[in-house]
Amino acid sequence: MAYALLSCQVLIGAVFAVAALTKLRDPAAFAASVAALRLVPRGVASLAAGAVAVAEASVAALMFLPRAGFALAAALLLGFCAVIVKSRRSRVECRCFGAASGPLGPAHLVRNGLLLAVAALGWAAVSAVPAVPAVHPDATAGGLAVAAFAGVAGAALLIVLPGNVRSV
Repeated sequence: MAYALLSCQVLIGAVFAVAALTKLRDPAAFAASVAALRLVPRGVASLAAGAVAVAEASVAALMFLPRAGFALAAALLLGFCAVIVKSRRSRVECRCFGAASGPLGPAHLVRNGLLLAVAALGWAAVSAVPAVPAVHPDATAGGLAVAAFAGVAGAALLIVLPGNVRSV
C-alpha cells in the first residue's frame, strides 16, 4: 500500500500543481472563462478564479499531509463536476490547464471521476500505511521510483485526456 499511496500523492499533486500554475501564468484568461460560466457576478470572477488557483496549489502542497490533501482534492473535484454539469450547454472553453482545449463536457467529467477515484484510493491507503512511504520499512528505492513514475505518467495522461477525447 505504501507504493499505491505514493503514486496517488504524486498523481494528484502533479495534476493540481500543473492546473494551478497554468492558471496563475495567465490569470486574465482563466478569470474570463470563470466569468463566461455566469456562476458568479462578473465583478467577482477574478477573485473566484484566484481562489480556485490557490485552492489547487494548496492541494499540491498538502500532498505532504495526504489526508488533508486528498480531502481538499475530492471537495474541489466534486465542485468542478457540479460546475461542468451546470454549464454543459454553455460551450465555455475549458481553461483547466491554461490554454483552451475545447468546451467543458463529458470528457472533463470522466477525468474528474478518475481523479476522484485516485483521491479515494489515496485516502484509503493513508489509513493502511503506518508511515510515509519514504521511511516505510518495506519500501525500496526501486519500488518508490516506479510508484513515483506511475504517478507522473498517470498525471500526464489525465491532463491531456479531455483534449484528446472527442466524445464519451
